[in-house]
Amino acid sequence: MKKTLLLLLLGVSLYATSVHQATIKEKLNSGGYTYMKVTDTKHTYWIAMTQRDVKVGDTINFSEQGWMKNFHSKTLNRTFANILFAGDVKRETQRQKLQKIKPDIMGSKYKTKNTLTIAQLFKNRDLYVGKTVTVHAKVTKVSQQIMKLNWIHLEDNSRFMNMDDLVFTSTQTPPKVGAIVYATGTVIKDKDFGYGYFYPLIIQKATFHK
Repeated sequence: MKKTLLLLLLGVSLYATSVHQATIKEKLNSGGYTYMKVTDTKHTYWIAMTQRDVKVGDTINFSEQGWMKNFHSKTLNRTFANILFAGDVKRETQRQKLQKIKPDIMGSKYKTKNTLTIAQLFKNRDLYVGKTVTVHAKVTKVSQQIMKLNWIHLEDNSRFMNMDDLVFTSTQTPPKVGAIVYATGTVIKDKDFGYGYFYPLIIQKATFHK
């Protein structure tokens, strides 16, 4: 227990900064991700980003999305003791984003009978907590086998307070990016998976069909 606590404290102290610049020492491409062993001014560690054209020796900038311990990549058949899932550095601050809130769009061309729009779910999420809902929307992103789940992002051109991307988690084989699907699952509010994975709204135990 003491050893585990010490490792957690070290992790907070070493990697508290949310934006990093580092040099690539090793690189592996697999399963739509680029895994990179990087070195900054003080530390060396592994990060994973969506696949990109980089090479050993490049200096890259990236932001934290979430740390994971003992993450196993099936496509690499390799377990990383600690790895940072990272994204591109966002140029706008949160305040700037709030100043650029777009008009709400509550309807969707994809909506059918007995389905809800993504905007309706975000606006009325308190009403739907714990309930089973169905959305008819387009798959925009798929991330497989993260924390033993597949993560499917859907959009339907509706929007509430700039929120237009809804994440569904599932153990089912995910649909392909670009597919228009019916997605059904249970509404969860303010879900914290740890490792930086926090969602004000997420749909779990999802199933998909056309």
